[in-house]
Amino acid sequence: MKFSVPSLVRTTLSAIALTLSASAMAQTPTLRIQDYPGLGNAITRVAIANGYCDKNGIKCELKTIPTGPLGVQTLMAGDIDIAFGPTEVVVQAFNKGADLKVIGNGYRDNSFFLMAGAHIETPNAAKGYPAVMADLKGKKIGVTARGTGAEFQLLSFLKGAGLSASDVTIVPVGAPNTALPAIANKQVDALMLFAPMDGFCGAMKVCRVLVDPRKNEGPKEITQLNGGATPMTVRGDFAQKNDATLNAFAKAMRESEAFIQNPANFSAVLKVINDTFKFEGPAGAAAMEISLRNSISGTKFSMDTKAFQAVADYLHSTQQIDRVVDTSKIMQLR
Repeated sequence: MKFSVPSLVRTTLSAIALTLSASAMAQTPTLRIQDYPGLGNAITRVAIANGYCDKNGIKCELKTIPTGPLGVQTLMAGDIDIAFGPTEVVVQAFNKGADLKVIGNGYRDNSFFLMAGAHIETPNAAKGYPAVMADLKGKKIGVTARGTGAEFQLLSFLKGAGLSASDVTIVPVGAPNTALPAIANKQVDALMLFAPMDGFCGAMKVCRVLVDPRKNEGPKEITQLNGGATPMTVRGDFAQKNDATLNAFAKAMRESEAFIQNPANFSAVLKVINDTFKFEGPAGAAAMEISLRNSISGTKFSMDTKAFQAVADYLHSTQQIDRVVDTSKIMQLR
């Protein structure tokens, strides 16, 4: 078979272009990042939807893992690259010897808040915290899972009001999609959970928020966590080998933060949330909007290191960890 010179040149150039294209695709780093049902990892969802990850030369891939401890376990197993979960869980894992590095926040403010089912009376609600906790004595309180940040914070709420875990029954109920029927069907009386559960309280009237640390309600050791409550965490060895990739990720997160914090973009952010996770039923859209409005101000990548240290100090003071942890050893902020 004969090729003309122009035909041969075209063929050769096409082959080179395909090779270079395939090489570029192969070299694009992929980061597997923890997400949750509901509002989840909103800052990363927006970064993906708006092309900020692509713009910075990386691929961001979300993996739904519904609890903090499971996220850290999955991270240590190497099945995700970035965990997104409560500081309490990260500090406890670090204290047990896990080589972890925090690169920034996924969400700055407290993720959890306390809600009461519509079927129970809370005569002390108007008095706020700590008086309202007396209304929950003897009740069943749902948390995402035992040993999670939700349970740790519930114990703090109880202790600050002069109560203990023995004064209530703690029940694992999972994420909001499974917690909703649990409280609607009166299987639990209250919940310590995260968004968009507050949205369902507002939209479906099956529950109401009693204590909201995002509004500086609750014990001081919990409200002082605002600013460093839900970090983005990687393995130490991964951070050492992937410095440029994580710097690119941080740039994408800052672009996403700027977009999210612009009030003019609220509808666009809400669309991203609804496009990536939907609760079925007529109240789903209303619930998501309420929850996003309640939490959007805390959707930031920047970390308050004092708030992060406050978590470790609290865990030690309450004997949840056996030593004082210097969290500067965990920090590798971008």
